[in-house]
Amino acid sequence: MTASISTDVLAIVALCFTIYLAKRNPIVNNYKNKIYMSAAVITIILLILEITTILMELSSNNNLLIPHRIANIMGFSLSPAVPFIFSFFNNKENRIVHNRILAVPLFFNAFMCVLSYKTGWIFFVNAQNQYSRGNLFLLPMIISMFYFVLMIIAINKNTAEYEIDDKKVLISVFVMPILGTILQIIFRDLLLIWGTVSISLLLYYIFLRELQFKYDVQTGIKNRSAFEKEMERYLKGDKNAALIVLDINNLKRNNDKYGHKAGDETIVHAAKIIEESFIGIGETFRIGGDEFCVICEEISMDLVDTALSKLDHLLTEINEKRNVKIVLAYGYASYNKNESESIYSIFAQADKAMYGHKAKLKGFYGRRIDD
Repeated sequence: MTASISTDVLAIVALCFTIYLAKRNPIVNNYKNKIYMSAAVITIILLILEITTILMELSSNNNLLIPHRIANIMGFSLSPAVPFIFSFFNNKENRIVHNRILAVPLFFNAFMCVLSYKTGWIFFVNAQNQYSRGNLFLLPMIISMFYFVLMIIAINKNTAEYEIDDKKVLISVFVMPILGTILQIIFRDLLLIWGTVSISLLLYYIFLRELQFKYDVQTGIKNRSAFEKEMERYLKGDKNAALIVLDINNLKRNNDKYGHKAGDETIVHAAKIIEESFIGIGETFRIGGDEFCVICEEISMDLVDTALSKLDHLLTEINEKRNVKIVLAYGYASYNKNESESIYSIFAQADKAMYGHKAKLKGFYGRRIDD
C-alpha cells in the first residue's frame, strides 16, 4: 500500500508538470490541448482519491466511514471519465448528439456508484471502515475499457491524421490501461489502473509533442513538411487523388490597411473554413503564408465540387459578419497513378487553375497575380 501511495504521488507530480508545460506551450492545437489538460486534471483527482481511500482504510477511526464511502463514490464515478474525454481527441466534427449518446454509460455508472453508498453494489465500506468489492464492482472498469476500445478503433480508422507508425504507438499507449485494469481485477492487492493511466497520459503528451512538428502552430492544420511527406507517399504509392490549391486574396492589402493582427486572424479563419468544407473527404495543409492545399484520396470530382460549393457558402456566411472580408481563390486537378506524369505536375496544374480563378475574382486575365 505504501508503495502504491509513493507511485501515485510521483504520478501526480509528473502530470502537474505536463499540465504546466501544456499551458505554457500548447500541444498541436488549443482543442487537443484543452482535452489533454482536462484528462490530466481528472487523473490527478483520481490519484488523490486513491491515496485518500488507502489512508482511510489503514486508519482504525470509525468516524471516517462516511468520507471513506464518499471518496469511493467519487473515484468509481470518475473512473470512466478519462477514457471518455480521450475519445474527443479524434472528434473533429461537432457531433453533439453522438457525444450525448456516448455519455449515457458514464452517467449510468455515476448513478450506480451513488446508490452503492447504501446498496454496496459497486463497493462496500462496513462499520469497521473496511473496504470490499461489490457484486457489480466490474461495471466502472467495463465502461472504462469500452471507451478505451472505442478510442483505439477511432485511431485505427483515422487515416487522415495518423500514419501507420503513429497508430502503432498510440494503440500501444492506450492498451496499457486496459492491461492494468485486467491485472487489477485478477490480483486484488495490486493498484495498477491509475498508475498505468498516468503513464499513458505522459506518453501521449510526448507523442503530441512529436506530432506538433507536423502541424502549423498558427492554424492547427498540417504544415508544409507534412504536405511534402504526403506528396512523397503518392509518388511511391498506387493511389489516385484530387489536389485543391487555395490562396487568400488581398491579404497584403488588408495587412497594410488593418494591420498584421487582422491578417493573422484572416489566415486562421480561412484555414478553419477550408478544413470544415473538406472534412471527411480530404486533408488540409498550409503550404505557405496564405496558401493552402487539400489532398483528397480516391475521390470523385463531383465530391470536390460539392466541397467547394460548401466552401463558397461558408465564406458568404462568415463575410456577412466581418469587416475584413475573406476571399479565397482555388483551383484543382485530378491525379491518376496510371495516366499522370507525377503528383507534382498535377499540383502545378491545380496551382495554375487557382491563379486563373484569382485573376477572375480580381477582374484581371492573362497574367499571374501574386496577392
